[in-house]
Amino acid sequence: MLNRENSIRVKVFRYDPNYDKEPHYQTYVVPYEEGMSVMNALDYIYYNMDSTLAFYDHAGCYLGICYRCTAKVNGKPSLMCQNKVTEDILVEPLEKRKIIRDLVVEPKKR
Repeated sequence: MLNRENSIRVKVFRYDPNYDKEPHYQTYVVPYEEGMSVMNALDYIYYNMDSTLAFYDHAGCYLGICYRCTAKVNGKPSLMCQNKVTEDILVEPLEKRKIIRDLVVEPKKR
């Protein structure tokens, strides 16, 4: 088990409208690495702990140019690929967007 000094808690909004009656939160303990982004933490969760977690992740991410990975991190809008993690975090979808599943929301209309 990880000790608190080299891990962070990532509390993630979870909701699948096809199965869940109400949204809920799930907390994961993730190994901390200096310079890691919110996206790195979500990738770790997806590949090592819970492959059912839905979020935008693609080859073009980590450049901060597509804005598809925008979410609320600790209550503030943020690009998950650019926001560096330094402490425990809460990750939620942006408000006022239809939730497709977990952190995936309907794209903004142009």
